[in-house]
Amino acid sequence: MTVRFACRCVAVIVALCAVATVRASAQTVADFYRGKTLNFIVVFSPGGSYDLYSRLVATHLPRFIPGNPKIVVQYMPGAGGLNGAVHLATQSPRDGTELGMVDRGIAVGQVLHPNSTPLDAGKFSWIGSVSSYGGILQIAGRTGVKTATDLRRLPVVIGSWGFETASYELPVLLNALAGTKFKIVTGYRGAPDVDLATEAGEVDGRISSWATLKFTKAAELRDGKIVVVLQSGVKRSPDLPDVPLVGEMATNDQGRRILEFIDSDSAIGWSVLAPPNVPAERVAALRKAFDQMVKDAAFVADVKARHLELASSSGQEVAAVVERTLATPKDDIAVMNKLLAEKK
Repeated sequence: MTVRFACRCVAVIVALCAVATVRASAQTVADFYRGKTLNFIVVFSPGGSYDLYSRLVATHLPRFIPGNPKIVVQYMPGAGGLNGAVHLATQSPRDGTELGMVDRGIAVGQVLHPNSTPLDAGKFSWIGSVSSYGGILQIAGRTGVKTATDLRRLPVVIGSWGFETASYELPVLLNALAGTKFKIVTGYRGAPDVDLATEAGEVDGRISSWATLKFTKAAELRDGKIVVVLQSGVKRSPDLPDVPLVGEMATNDQGRRILEFIDSDSAIGWSVLAPPNVPAERVAALRKAFDQMVKDAAFVADVKARHLELASSSGQEVAAVVERTLATPKDDIAVMNKLLAEKK
């Protein structure tokens, strides 16, 4: 009896384990997300474009994720956005319950500073980009600068929030490759702090987003208190047909290649991602949800109401841009690293 009873217990346990395994394997994405609250990590302080786009996504994406989980925004600023990015890369759960929006220059930064960037942008699960980055260089009108060519003869003080961000690297490279006369002041926590410093006369301008600037500073632009002299990307914005691209400022072919590389992150723009190694079916569901969201009428209306721009890309497209950026030839990188190292 004892042996027979023990065998029956073992059989019951095996059967229960088999049922549990079947149930776990049969769990759908909707089952997983139902009733959950997702964290959305914003790697910069509140008030900037990353905050605006992140809160936009956090508001609308839950409607399209199977199971309709809630999303709450969590701010994790510091080190030019690197603190939050490292958290997403190394500390976030790998189950799809934490998403984020990192600095658009994360892949460029990894190529330029492989020893000081403790993450691999190619391993993130890229979900999609709400909009490409229409970056511009805004300068205070009091400087006398009216066009890009004026930058080669008039000294201008630029505010920066990190040595490994475009706010520092682009002015340095423009000085070396285009003959501009920028002085870079570092140590600011983010773009809002640089704006305050500009108003106080401490600096003369910064790298900015055209989509945000044209609405938040419309009066200053109209009155000439702010002048837009350069823009990023692969083609000029219809709003700024007479403003040259960054790469057009180069004085030789190598300079053009370098400036186009450092500006290649514009295509990444404001992208949503998940940590590495999230289960494939959940990444696929999040990508599908994102693609549905950016086509939704209520989402599009909210984009317009918040004075943002919508120029979306799929997660696959963003991942391809990241991969190409990480594969940039080493010879050009060596020249860039030397130029940037000389100024630190």
